[in-house]
Amino acid sequence: MRMSDDPFTTLGVDENAGDDEIRRRYLELVRAWPPDREPEKFQALRQAYEAVSGLRQRLEWKLLHTSTSALSRLKLHCLAGPDAQQRRPTEAAMTALLLDSVQHADL
Repeated sequence: MRMSDDPFTTLGVDENAGDDEIRRRYLELVRAWPPDREPEKFQALRQAYEAVSGLRQRLEWKLLHTSTSALSRLKLHCLAGPDAQQRRPTEAAMTALLLDSVQHADL
């Protein structure tokens, strides 16, 4: 995303906006900056829309982009080190990380 790293800011919507509001705003912006006249802006808008267009995408964005402490712990416990390929996080560990992320994301 070029206009902003935050898709909510790029689209000019609140983080708690729903599907309809996000879609309406995206379509307004696309009409203002169509791909044939403003291809770079359009691409940034498209990427932002795809990042938050559905509830699952919004939750993913909030969880994975707002809680660096949870991601750091996940990396430390599951993704780093010489035997990282063989380690898998337990369900309890993933649940704890996700709950921590949700609390920090103000969902």
